[in-house]
Formats: sequence, structure tokens, C-alpha cells
Amino acid sequence: MKLDKLDFAVFFIVAFCLGTVAIAAYLSDPARQPARVAYLYPALAAQQNVWMATINDPSAQQQASFSEFGVYDFDFSPDGRWLAFADRSGSGTVTLRLRDLASGQVRDLVDCVALAAYCTSPVYSPDGKTLAYQRAESVGAGYGLSRIWLIDMTSGSYETIPLIADSQVVGHSAIWSADSNTIAFYSADRTQPGILIYEFVPRDGSDIQLRFIPSSHGTMGTLSPNGQQVIFPDLVRRNDQFFSHLQIADLATKEFAAFTDANGPWDDVSARWSPDGETVAFARRYTDERWTPGHQLYLRRKSAPADALTPIAYDERYNTSYLRWNRSGDRLALQRFPLWNADGTDGSLSRPEVWAHDLATGQSHKIIEDAYLPRWVAG
Repeated sequence: MKLDKLDFAVFFIVAFCLGTVAIAAYLSDPARQPARVAYLYPALAAQQNVWMATINDPSAQQQASFSEFGVYDFDFSPDGRWLAFADRSGSGTVTLRLRDLASGQVRDLVDCVALAAYCTSPVYSPDGKTLAYQRAESVGAGYGLSRIWLIDMTSGSYETIPLIADSQVVGHSAIWSADSNTIAFYSADRTQPGILIYEFVPRDGSDIQLRFIPSSHGTMGTLSPNGQQVIFPDLVRRNDQFFSHLQIADLATKEFAAFTDANGPWDDVSARWSPDGETVAFARRYTDERWTPGHQLYLRRKSAPADALTPIAYDERYNTSYLRWNRSGDRLALQRFPLWNADGTDGSLSRPEVWAHDLATGQSHKIIEDAYLPRWVAG
């Protein structure tokens, strides 16, 4: 059967439309976009939203969330398509929402307003199948201590359950291992503070899923990609002052050791393991003649001597204490604060800044001022 002119025209139009949609979908796929950093902006405004910028053209930033009352914090799915964000409400609660960056559609993940709960800090598992978050239940006029909850991102209903059924196991600041089998978080139990490590399938073949590392610092630290080691800050008192140094715990050998010397002339915070598990980035401020007003960023190979450090993005005018690796481990997103202006004047009226650092070139450049909490989009 031959196509007449009308049939051919219809066929051509349909084919053209389908091709255009396919090309647009291909080009708009977040995973195919150039390297981008997301952040909360503007930092000093009454409300913040999630914005994104490519590291090569940071001036062309795009808004990724449109919250009326502001976003508390957020995370992206590993493929960069989905934005999970903690959305403030007018009633004082914080709820979890999900935005499809391709279509712009937004829906509730957990309706924490209806639950009268305070839900924050979404963190995607590396396989994208699960989202961990913090949830504090309403207690009288306020909220109780937060617990770690999970959302099944593979189900259409986004079912949510607590990570640990025991309601007395409280905590915050969840972090995943690279294989999504382990979650570590800081226990907020005031009677027994420390770090809890939960394995869905215990690696040693035992039936012990939950392990505890004592620490009074109050912060989580960093979990190795293989889920077997934790580097975390701990407090030490020197000359009637408190400082931090880094310890390392090996879950397989059940051994503890100093990653940095507790008696050294420094204050070490904010460690972050590289994706390959071989390098640790951390913020240090020396307390001897090498002193700087703010913490500077250093890299150390896990197996290298304690003094084999490589400074990166070094600038005495800045305090750098928040950092995130990209998935390939060749770039870092940094949150920095200028303590002094370029002309030497006091920077107390300055605003936080988001920077990107390229390890291959050794170059750092500022993405934006008046922004904080940087995250990589699609690694």
C-alpha cells in the first residue's frame, strides 16, 4: 500500500516530533550535563533555595527548588535526575519533597507536616535505591531527638521505615558506604555518645549488624568507601584549651589508632574520604608558628606518614572546613568563609562562598558568594 501525500505529511510530522523530544530528553538528561555544583542561596536571606551552576560558567546559575519558606538541606540522586530536599513549612515543621529535574514535577516523599515531624538531611545511597534522612517526632511544644529513617526509592509509594526499630537508638548525620551496605551516623544519646555503624548484611558473616565507636566530639566524621574504617575527630585538652585531632577505627580488626597526633600543634576537623579510599581530605589549623586565622585544607594518603600532607586551596584569609568530593575523586566542592578581605580589612561582614578545586590542575575558583552547603550534581 502506498502512502498518499496526507499520510506522508502526518508520518513526517510524528517522526519529527518524536525525534525532537528524544533529542531534547537526551540533551536535558542531568547526567549528561557538564560538571555542576549545587548550593543553598542566598545565605543571608530569610529563605534559601537550591541553585546549580556549572563550574566552567558559574554565572549561568539555575534555580532548582522553589520553596515558599526555604530549603533546610538537600541531596541529589546519583544520576543527577532527582532532587530530594527538606522543605520548610509555615507551621514550623520541615517535610521531605522530591523534584524531577527533567520535568520539573514536585511531590511529597514524606508528609512530615501531617505527621507533625521534623524531617531533614536526605542522603541518597550510592545505588540510588534508598534515601536516608533524619526525623524528629513532635514532643509537646517541640521535637524529640532525631532518628535515622529510610525511604524505598524503588517503590512508587516511597515507603518509609526507621533504620533501627528501637526508638531509643537516636542519631544524625548519616553517611553511606560505596556499596550501599553500610550506614554510619552519630549517636545523639547523651549518656553514651559516639558513632554507630549499621550493616544490612554483616561483612564478617556474623549476625551483628550494629557496632559502636565511642566519641564525645558530636560529629560523624567520614566512613571509608568499603565501609570498614571510620576517621573521626576527637577532643583533646592542651594548655587548658580543647582541640580536635583525628582517630581511625578499623571495624574488621577492631583496632583504634591516631590518624593525627593528639599532642601535635594543630586542630583537625572535617575529614572526608576520597571515593577510591586512598586519600583523606581534612581541615587543619596549626597552633604553632604556622598558625593561620582559619582552617586550611590538606590531603593525606591513608598509608602515608602523618606529616606527608599536601595543602590545597591554601589561602590564609579563608576558613575552609566543609568539603565534598565528586564521584571520580578529581575535584572538591568547598564551602569557605573569608576572615579577612583582600585589602586586609576585617571580613566579619563577609558572606560564605562556594568554591571548586581541581586536583589535576591545582586550581581553585569561586563559584558564588552568599551561598553554602555545596553538593555535586550527578557526581
